[in-house]
Amino acid sequence: MTSIRAGEQKPDGASSVSTGRTHEPSEKEKNSDIHTKFREAHEGHKAHAGLDPSRASTGVVWTSERAYEHGFLDHPEEWANLGQGAPEVEDDIKGSFPRPTHIDINMTGREYGPTAGIKSMREAVANLYNAHHRKGKDSQYSWENVCIVPGGRAGLIRIAAVLGNAYLGFFIPDYTAYNEMLSLFRSFSAIPIPLSKEDDYHIHADKILDEIKRGTSVILTSNPRNPTGKMVGSADLGEIQDMARNRATLIMDEFYGGYNYTTDCDGTVISAADNIQDVNADDILIIDGLTKRFRLPGWRIAWVVGPKEFIKAIGSCGSYLDGGCNVPFQEAAVKMLEPNNVRKEMIALQHHFRDKRDYVVKRLRDMGFTLDYVPDSTFYLWLNLVELPEAINDGLSFFEACLEEKVIVVPGIFFDLNPSKRRDLFDSPCHHYVRVSYGPGMAHLTAGLDGFERVLKKHDAFAGKGKSS
Repeated sequence: MTSIRAGEQKPDGASSVSTGRTHEPSEKEKNSDIHTKFREAHEGHKAHAGLDPSRASTGVVWTSERAYEHGFLDHPEEWANLGQGAPEVEDDIKGSFPRPTHIDINMTGREYGPTAGIKSMREAVANLYNAHHRKGKDSQYSWENVCIVPGGRAGLIRIAAVLGNAYLGFFIPDYTAYNEMLSLFRSFSAIPIPLSKEDDYHIHADKILDEIKRGTSVILTSNPRNPTGKMVGSADLGEIQDMARNRATLIMDEFYGGYNYTTDCDGTVISAADNIQDVNADDILIIDGLTKRFRLPGWRIAWVVGPKEFIKAIGSCGSYLDGGCNVPFQEAAVKMLEPNNVRKEMIALQHHFRDKRDYVVKRLRDMGFTLDYVPDSTFYLWLNLVELPEAINDGLSFFEACLEEKVIVVPGIFFDLNPSKRRDLFDSPCHHYVRVSYGPGMAHLTAGLDGFERVLKKHDAFAGKGKSS
């Protein structure tokens, strides 16, 4: 099939077709093979009449596809995947409880479960939030304030499905799936809100106020933040919630809440639930689950916590969106959520991942990198490449160079809003960044950073500055 670019003529002389671009890429971009591959993958073509192929190669999926071309799929054990969005799942973290190795399935578990989740699981989540975030407060969560969903993306999709006509703001750089997910719905308009590198990508209350003043009535954000590894602390978060109260709905993606290094690894989880006045009146929806802080991404068990009226709608729409969660895994998860057990787990988690963060930070600085800041949460580091030689100082080029060393990172361009259609890729504020994950175990981290050193040596980077010279 012949590919037609914007401004070109069909072979038979017919008029040109639009690819959705707002401009032609620069010569610099055209001369980069990896940038051309990225743009073409996100434009797509019309091989099948009913298919939008640009949705088949997005975000981290695209990086995996490029790794497959270099043999990752055949021998993943030989690779260091510092692009993964999941923590290590092994049972060797000191102080962490062992994960189940088998699950009993009773007759109830063979049946369809409620699309809002089984009651015992909903009660366990409500109890956890009351114990850790609502102690001594008059307003308490009940099981009716909780909906169990099959993963965080499903939770976000359910929330999006029940939103009315609104302007929905979300901050960039942020989670790669937000834009793709939000584009599926036409009942609201999604508005990207850029954060400043000079301010360490911090979300201030006055920024929320500016959005509310211009008519934004729904705000979606992750806290702690992916990919920057920054957290909005409890005091600032409370100010933001006060600003939004009775004026906007806040959707808080708190999947990385357990990875908090701001309170000396005492097990504290920062959550919007701490600052809510009335659990049924405050327009705040919290999304979390077993995926990240319980290190069980394969279980696909997550939850949405919020006002009863919202939760009822979110539970109901599961009947036509995803069908609800796996019942046996919900039953197995209930006992994991005992509050004292969770506190001990968070202490172990925070110590372990803070140590890994410190290891990655030291290795990168020893190589010669100047870090914009040290992340205070998550298991991600937003690495600035601008000091590197031009051949590898953007996210896509550095990613491609790492593939040759059997190392995967995620180019920063994926955390911008659809840059392949909005502007030249080299103009994106995320262009000179990659997201480095310290979610993998230490052996993989060491191998991945060794691969970084080989890339730097090949390009004579930081000569005379870092140990890699």
